[in-house]
Amino acid sequence: MEASGKNEIFVVNAESVPFENLLKGGAENVKVRYLIDERHGSNHFALRIYTVGKNGRTPLDQHQYEHQVYVMNGEGSLRMQRNGSVSRVVRAGDTLFIPSNAVHQFINEREEPLVFLCVKGNPNLYTTVSTTHSDIQDSDKDYC
Repeated sequence: MEASGKNEIFVVNAESVPFENLLKGGAENVKVRYLIDERHGSNHFALRIYTVGKNGRTPLDQHQYEHQVYVMNGEGSLRMQRNGSVSRVVRAGDTLFIPSNAVHQFINEREEPLVFLCVKGNPNLYTTVSTTHSDIQDSDKDYC
């Protein structure tokens, strides 16, 4: 469903948005619902719900845009460095701010799915230079 005009409020029930498999390199057992983005008239932010299943992980990621994450369900690890030596547990109710160019990856090793809401800035709003490494995904639109 798309917004039909400028300054029109867009409303969608998350349950009506289909899950899509996250097919980016490094992603394992991750589904995403793309709730709001440019298609709906939002030129500054995108809103998504991610579900990371048992033994799943998002890509090891680093990009220019910042984003905020709210963990809705489950418990997992947030990897915060390339070498994996720095991580912390995140669980339902936790709220995260991931600044521009911060390395990050969500990992779920539990039975219960790790579900989080992600608000990300539109990459077109940023002019910083990102540092990319061969093992880090640098995406401007597909994942948190």
